[in-house]
Amino acid sequence: MIKTFCTMLAAGLTIIWTDAVIAQWVDRESMTRLINGASITRLAPGTTTHGGMVAVTDAKASALPEAANNGTPSKNALVGSWLETVTFPPESGRPQLKGLVTFHGDGTMVNSDQGTVTVDPPSVSTSGHGVWAPLERRTFAYTQFELISDLSGNLVGYLKVRGIYTVAQSGDEYTGNSFAEVFDTAGNVLFSVDVTNAGQRIQLELP
Repeated sequence: MIKTFCTMLAAGLTIIWTDAVIAQWVDRESMTRLINGASITRLAPGTTTHGGMVAVTDAKASALPEAANNGTPSKNALVGSWLETVTFPPESGRPQLKGLVTFHGDGTMVNSDQGTVTVDPPSVSTSGHGVWAPLERRTFAYTQFELISDLSGNLVGYLKVRGIYTVAQSGDEYTGNSFAEVFDTAGNVLFSVDVTNAGQRIQLELP
């Protein structure tokens, strides 16, 4: 069963969720410190940390306008919908994939991406749901989950993705990296991978 499931994970990693970004590469140790709260010392009012987790406690605070260039988190820089490109490590042999992600003003997020249904072996994953919070001006962290099921609807695992990303000065692009882990239903890590991400804001266009 584990061997079969690991094969599914390797063959079906097109379900990987993709939203982590930063203008410069962040190594695993630095990203882990940030996500665990060791370096989250400049959170804006309305956010708190609980055991390394970041939570937005004031939905209204996320609607504040862009802050001046003084290091204060620009909390609305990420809000909106994005078309994202995910790039896997060269040694993985996997092609890029596309995803759609929306960051809400209350600090929650949802996403969908290509390849959420695979046929060899058969599996399907839900859309991703998660939370995000500012670290510093235009730089953000997120955590999200997906459920993985067989085609009969039986839960076979989870996908957890954490990352850090930075929105460009223009407000229309982001770049960065994320760390994804696949767990079995008992919480054992079966697979993990680092990916890089690049997003383009979806703009309003009249017909």
